[in-house]
Amino acid sequence: MSFVGLHVHTEYSLLDGASQIPQLVERAVALNMPAIAITDHGVMYGAIELIKQCRERGIKPIIGNEMYVINGDITKQERRPRYHQIVLAKNTEGYKNLVKLTTISHLQGVQGKGIFSRPCINKELLAEYRQGLIVTSACLGGEIPQKILQGKYQEAREVAQWYQKNFGDDFYLEIQDHGSPEDRMVNVEIVTIAQELGIKYIATNDSHYISCYDVEAHDALLCIQTGKLITETKRLRYSGTEYLKSGQEMSQLFRDHLEDEIIQTALKTTLEIAHKIEPYNILGESRLPEYDVPVGHTVDTYLEQMAWQGLAERLGLKRDQIPGNYKDRLIYELRIIQQRGFSGYFLVVWDYIKYARDHQIPVGPGRGSAAGSLVAYVLGITNIDPVHHGLLFERFLNPERKSMPDIDTDFCIDNRDSIIEYVTQHYGDDRVAQIITFNRMTSKAVLKDVARVLEGITHREADQMAKYIPVFRGKPARLGEMIGEETPTPEFKAKYDQDDRVRHWLDLAMRIEGMNKTFGVHAAGVVIAPQPLDELVPLQRNNDGAVITQYPMEDIESLGLLKMDFLGLRNLTLIQRAIKLIQKNHGIQIDLDHLPLDDPKTYQLLGQGELEGIFQLESTGMRQIVRDLKPSNIEDVSSILALYRPGPLDAGLIPKFIDRKHGREKVDYSHPMLGQILQETYGLIIYQEQIMKIAQDMAGYSLGQADLLRRAMGKKKPEEMEKQRQVFLEGSAKNGIPKPVALDLFEQMLLFAEYCFNKSHSTAYAYVTYQTAYLKAHFPVEYMAALLSSQIGNQDKMQRYIATCQTMNIEVEPPDINRSDTDFTPLKNNKNILFGLTAVRNVGQGAVEHILQVRQTAKFQSLADVCDRVDTGVVNRRALEALIQSGALDKLHHNRHQMMLDLELLLDWSHSRAKDREMGQADIFSLLNGSGQETALTTAPKAPPVDDYSSPEKLKLEKELLGFYISDHPLKPLMQRAQILAPISLGQLERAPENRPVTALALITQIKPITTKKGDRMAVVTLEDLSGSCEAVAFPSVFAQIGDFLIPEQPLVVWGRLDQRDEQMQLILEDVQFAQEVQILSVTLTVAQAGDMQMQAQLRETLKPWCGETAKVPVVATIAHPLRQLQVRFGPQFRVQDGTATAQALTQAGFAAQSQALVR
Repeated sequence: MSFVGLHVHTEYSLLDGASQIPQLVERAVALNMPAIAITDHGVMYGAIELIKQCRERGIKPIIGNEMYVINGDITKQERRPRYHQIVLAKNTEGYKNLVKLTTISHLQGVQGKGIFSRPCINKELLAEYRQGLIVTSACLGGEIPQKILQGKYQEAREVAQWYQKNFGDDFYLEIQDHGSPEDRMVNVEIVTIAQELGIKYIATNDSHYISCYDVEAHDALLCIQTGKLITETKRLRYSGTEYLKSGQEMSQLFRDHLEDEIIQTALKTTLEIAHKIEPYNILGESRLPEYDVPVGHTVDTYLEQMAWQGLAERLGLKRDQIPGNYKDRLIYELRIIQQRGFSGYFLVVWDYIKYARDHQIPVGPGRGSAAGSLVAYVLGITNIDPVHHGLLFERFLNPERKSMPDIDTDFCIDNRDSIIEYVTQHYGDDRVAQIITFNRMTSKAVLKDVARVLEGITHREADQMAKYIPVFRGKPARLGEMIGEETPTPEFKAKYDQDDRVRHWLDLAMRIEGMNKTFGVHAAGVVIAPQPLDELVPLQRNNDGAVITQYPMEDIESLGLLKMDFLGLRNLTLIQRAIKLIQKNHGIQIDLDHLPLDDPKTYQLLGQGELEGIFQLESTGMRQIVRDLKPSNIEDVSSILALYRPGPLDAGLIPKFIDRKHGREKVDYSHPMLGQILQETYGLIIYQEQIMKIAQDMAGYSLGQADLLRRAMGKKKPEEMEKQRQVFLEGSAKNGIPKPVALDLFEQMLLFAEYCFNKSHSTAYAYVTYQTAYLKAHFPVEYMAALLSSQIGNQDKMQRYIATCQTMNIEVEPPDINRSDTDFTPLKNNKNILFGLTAVRNVGQGAVEHILQVRQTAKFQSLADVCDRVDTGVVNRRALEALIQSGALDKLHHNRHQMMLDLELLLDWSHSRAKDREMGQADIFSLLNGSGQETALTTAPKAPPVDDYSSPEKLKLEKELLGFYISDHPLKPLMQRAQILAPISLGQLERAPENRPVTALALITQIKPITTKKGDRMAVVTLEDLSGSCEAVAFPSVFAQIGDFLIPEQPLVVWGRLDQRDEQMQLILEDVQFAQEVQILSVTLTVAQAGDMQMQAQLRETLKPWCGETAKVPVVATIAHPLRQLQVRFGPQFRVQDGTATAQALTQAGFAAQSQALVR
């Protein structure tokens, strides 16, 4: 029996549907369905994917949406039924109307709030946009079934008649049988209504997953959505029959309450609907926005004019003086662009980048393959000369491959939104939108998600299993690979093979791995259309209210729409801030376009590894590599950016590159022609462009063909590689290259193709790296001030950069109401940095701007002066308290506690004075003395004198308001003495190897208590010292021992081991003690004793019984030298368990020893 699924939910019914579209279509084909529909809840996310998958498999796609229909005005928020309604697009017109309805439901008709909100339409809208649509009465949630269940049979008929009147033969009643009494009741009445009114009816199965074997996986998905355990009884459950059924299975349903003839008719009618569906002619057509060119121009002539003009300006030459290689390249690129119809595209990009530059919004020098275009360079779209750097246009736009160009642009992160706003205003807010993205459950994430809904899988076990999963090129290995014969982690597979509980857990996780969990907004993607977007793309709102597409990036491109990537790059903001500070402090205007690229001071900074705040080079691994490489030119910087990725790292290319640069490894070329191509990378194939040039120069490929070869090598399809190998060998032979050399070279290219990087992108980003290094090398104070300002709000990074300032002998001073600016400020006189006022918690941007405005007339003299002059409605009590307690008013009064008490009185006093001024009442002093403010201030009220806060109290308040200890640090007095413990600073942890034992002196700044499923207590804490912070975990067994020590802001000594979690280092705690309670064992030796080998042996033997792996008390020998005392710390293997008992043993053995507190 033939049948078509017309009521089908996919993974795009987020955390409710468990069918992925490729597998769904494959199953439909296996069941001999001529077509398949998708009807996700309120959305059209999967429509384009369905079309493409169905085309590949040769069946008909049916685009649908299970919409929510309400009665009445959709813009009014009222409690009323939201009925389900299946709406299918019959043809292209129907598709466009469905898009329109879907968009209206999301932008105008959302009813309810939060997780209970639903996008709604009403019947009037359905009638208005009915052309090309097929509607059915839906499941039990539909209006007609609901009226039947309520016993309102006449109203059910009236609703059916309304749909019949408006949709005619394109309205169908729907019967379903999932085994419930409600289904039976509704089905019988539906058939009666159908027969009475002459309406056709269909049979559907409300499919939420593909196979009957997916029931438990779908149930797990529901529990992830609702936060329930699978074993809980009172929760949302399905019947277990909601899978894609065959016609045969469908024919077995309904038999206990409907006649066989009715069942057969209902099934056949699904084929009638499928037959009605026409192709959706929406893919493949180019839909680029139109650019308004000046009168007398076409987009081609105008682009050409602007390009030649830009080239002359770039080279500083007249057109007839331009060198031939530049002329020929520009003519070639313009011809390809015009032939492909992309002149308007370049002008659109040129326009918004010109807008950015005209409005002093920093734009990156280039991103991606667009930096290989000379046209892009001369228009100012990019800032990298592709001719000079040997970058290839065909890597960006291949004339031999049909594809859209893709120009991605980095903007200053603070102003990215203003570029989107400009484009929106310029092209119309109905034609511009940001692009949706879907967050899929990766292997690591799905393991933890499924563990949370199962009983018996602990948080720690889930965490440990997730850690076994390696990450390749930013993506964790799939679970199927982890349990396969070639598993990268045998321990993972062993647990799966040997533990039934783990096997069940992983089998369940594998079924939903890779499914969509939530949606978000693409970090950069913006679509610009030549027509209103809702004529082609369904739209919705993001969580912050912005309009976004319902189709992801690749589907937007499939529709032929122009997709732009507008990325916000924080480093561009940083560079701009630094340049402004340099201009202000030194009167020097830095021109980034003319920085010397051979500056010794810049390369010295790079070679020394002083890379905090340097673009792309800050990571621990990169720091060591750059220190070893000691780059000496921009090409070295570009190469290392290209090499520092998983593939080249795994292949060991970086050590080879470094050794070849420094002459420790010989550079050999198998053919002289390779010298020119590979010289800058010391004979290694690093860039995709090098593969292309080898193919062109040695085997006669065109650059377009060479780009296709590069792509094919990346995919490594055996039949294609064999074909390309023959082409390469034949071309090489024509150029006189011996076959063995050509064959060896081809194999090398094939090997390196997997690792090669885009040179255009790497070169462009190398410029940003160089610019940040140059500014830090020459203007360190201004650069670090700008760096701190760029990280306001990111406490971890700010703390790290403040620690970096200390190593650079730059002091970060506390905020000062009379000197501080909005952001961090470099001081001219003493080369220090002054804390920015906006970095003080509870002091908003508006308050800071008001303070600075008032301060322009005169500096503040006292707290009374501040209260009298500022508008306390703008700078409120909370802001003033924060300024006092953070130290911003210390120069006005030394006693913060006194100022806090004075503030209570001064606020009332200032309000009264402000009121008098508003009423035009001058005070007695003004009448007698002209201006009476100074005299008035002397009469300002004061609280009785009090002692200032203690130093710990001050520091605590500073930490709360600034995020850091600025004037002092609780750990500072302990640091010198604590060196006896051989602690590691937290800032060094990321450079330390995994599983390394760690001792650290730190404070706890945050505690997150956790109760496991077994009811055990554990905690995740944030540790901090002077150099940085890290996350630490106390698992239940340890927490039971150390829980009482986990007190915020208390100096602690912690012991543990390093562990890597989701590519971040964390400390697994083993023990914690209050710093003042930590003991050390001190042994005093004379110089003679210290030099006596026999005495040393006796000392070691006496210590030995007291030592052990878990011992923590360090042993220190004090050598009583006549001139000065020397302290020698024994190695960690000599740490003892009990300081007091060991001291007694040493004393009995004739040594002067005592156990004493670390902090005295």
